[in-house]
Amino acid sequence: MAYKIIDRCVGCGMCRKICPVACIAGRPRKLHEVDRQRCIDCGACGRICPHGAVLDHLGRLCERIRRRALQWEKPLFDYERCMSCSACIDACPANCLAVTYSQDTQDRKAYPYLADPTACIACQFCALECPVDAVAMKAEADMDETQKKSLDGPFASSV
Repeated sequence: MAYKIIDRCVGCGMCRKICPVACIAGRPRKLHEVDRQRCIDCGACGRICPHGAVLDHLGRLCERIRRRALQWEKPLFDYERCMSCSACIDACPANCLAVTYSQDTQDRKAYPYLADPTACIACQFCALECPVDAVAMKAEADMDETQKKSLDGPFASSV
């Protein structure tokens, strides 16, 4: 299935700009279209649309979530559970996750972190693909200070 843009679209282009696979086309002030063959069902177009012009893959109207109000969810990593498999990084269509390495030279491990928070589209693919449920999604506005600091990676406080 794929997301669909309906006739409420005013052609603002916000959906086109945020789509990580460039599957949305349209001219300014004209109805945009989703290439259903290329759509990966990330939902970013529906979250960003200020006009309620996007239907999800089940045909339901998507709800706009304000990005600037820090309501878009970001991945929080549980490094105690993480197996350093990189499934989350491979699943990310926005390429906003990266790897950092533990400082322990005896037991060097790679850990994921949110390297580019502004590129994150809140698709939740990283959490869905994690085989050990070490990734949870949470809106930054709902995070406590410890969780907000953890967005910088597992070793940010020691640097």
